[in-house]
Amino acid sequence: MLQHISSAASADNQPVNYGPMLWEVMKKVADDVGGADYLIGLSLLNPDDQKVPIIAGDAEQTLGNALDGYLLGNEPDLYTSHGQRPNIKNYTTDIYINEFRAVSNRLKNTTAGDLLNQRKLGGPTICCSWDLDTLLQRGYLSAFSNILEYISLQHYPQNNCFGSYQFGIPYYIQHANVVGLTSWQSPAISLLRSNTSSNRLKLIMSEFNSASCGGVPTVSDTFAVGTLWTIDYALQMASVGYSAAYIHTRERGISYNLFTPPEGPDSIAENWVTNPPYYALIATAEALQTTDGGGGIVVDLNVANSTTDQKATVAGYAIYHSKGSIVEQFVLFNYANISNFPNTSAATATFALPASAFSNSSKNAGVLVKFLSASGLSEKFNISWGGQSLLGVGNGTLKNNSASWAVPNKQLDCTKGCSVDVPATAMAVVFVEGMNNVNSGSTPANGTQNPTSISTSTNATKPNNAGMPSFASTALIILCIVGSLFRVR
Repeated sequence: MLQHISSAASADNQPVNYGPMLWEVMKKVADDVGGADYLIGLSLLNPDDQKVPIIAGDAEQTLGNALDGYLLGNEPDLYTSHGQRPNIKNYTTDIYINEFRAVSNRLKNTTAGDLLNQRKLGGPTICCSWDLDTLLQRGYLSAFSNILEYISLQHYPQNNCFGSYQFGIPYYIQHANVVGLTSWQSPAISLLRSNTSSNRLKLIMSEFNSASCGGVPTVSDTFAVGTLWTIDYALQMASVGYSAAYIHTRERGISYNLFTPPEGPDSIAENWVTNPPYYALIATAEALQTTDGGGGIVVDLNVANSTTDQKATVAGYAIYHSKGSIVEQFVLFNYANISNFPNTSAATATFALPASAFSNSSKNAGVLVKFLSASGLSEKFNISWGGQSLLGVGNGTLKNNSASWAVPNKQLDCTKGCSVDVPATAMAVVFVEGMNNVNSGSTPANGTQNPTSISTSTNATKPNNAGMPSFASTALIILCIVGSLFRVR
C-alpha cells in the first residue's frame, strides 16, 4: 500500500510511493465505520507536476461520497524559508496565486471528469508568515471563490522543531491564552463571517496540536494539555467561526499522538495504548451533539473574565441549538492546580446555572452531568470520561473505573437552576437536553474567585450568531495524519 523511497530522508518528510490500494483501504474503512470521510492533500511543491490531476481523479473515483475535498498546497508561506523555491528569492502571494491557478486548472481534466465543478477544493493552508486577510483581498477570493469550498489554515501555539520550546503546562491551562491563540488571522475570519449567504466559504483548521514537529514530551502527552487544552482550543475555534478542526497525529512514538499502536508486525492487535488527546475527541464529540441535526452555535461564557484574566482557573462554553435560542450543553472547565489549595474540596469550582437555561428542556428534573477527570494535571494514563477509562484497555472499549480520580456521572434537578461542582483538575459537560444533543454559542458570565474556593454564576442568554457557521459533530476516526474534532455536515 505504501512504499518508502528513501530511509535517509527527514523523519518529518518521508517520500513514499503509493497506488490505488491506498484509496481502496480508505474507502473500506469509511464504509465499515459509517460517516467517515476524507480531505486529501494535493501537492503544490512542483507546480509542473502532472501527477496531481491523476491522484485527484483516482481518489474521486474510488472514494466517491467518502471524499470530502482536496487541500491544494501545504504551508506555501514557508516555501522560501524551507528552500522549496530555490530559484525565487522571495516567494510572494502573487506568485502563489498564479501557481494555485495553474495547478487547479488541471483538475478540470481528470479520470473523474472536471473536479472544479464539484467545489471540493480548499486552500491556502498557510500556517505562519502570511496575513490571510491580505491574501484573500489581493486576489485569492476573487480568483477562486467559485471553485473553493474551504479556506484552510494550520497553526500551533509553539514549535519543538529544533529541540527547544517556549511553553510548559502553565501556558496551556490559562484560558486567556487559548482566546489569544484563536485570534490569529482574526481580520480574515471577520471578513469570511461577513458573508452570510448560503454559499459562503467554510473556514477550517486543517492541522493543529499543542506544538509543531511532534509536540513536547511531558507537556503534550498530559491530561492538562493533550486532553483539556485540546477541547478548550477546539471549542474556542468553533466559537469564532471555524467550521472544522483537525488534530494532527503521526507515527508511533510521537508525544502528541492520540494512541500508541503495538510495536512490530507480530504484535497482538489489542495491545493499543490510549493517550490523553484521544479522550479529548470522545468528549468533544459528545459535547457538540445536537437534537435538531442542524448543527449549533458555540459561545465562550467568559466565566470569571477568563477570556482576559490570566489568573482565572475556570472557563465555560454554552452549546446552543442551531437557531441560537436553546442551550443544549454547557462545557465547564476547572483548571485549578490542586497543589495551590489546602485540600481537594477547596479547589473545587462551583458553577451556578440559571433556571432559564433549562426552561425548554424536558430533562430539567434529571439533567445528566458527565466529567472528564484524571489523577493530576500531568497524568498520562489515569484519565476517565463519565467514570469510564481506557486505562489498561487495548481494544478501545471504555470500562467502568471506581478509582477516586474517575469522577462518575451525576443527575441534577435543574428545574429552578442548579449548581455543578467541578473538581480540580477536570471538565464537566451538562447535557441540558439529554444525551445525543449538541450546539454552540457565546454568552456573558460573571463569577468570583478567592484563594480557597471558586464560585461562578453563568447567565445563559441568546447568542449573537450573525455570520456564524453552525456545525455538527462527526465520526472521530483518526486516519493518516489528522482526525476531526468537529465538522460541518
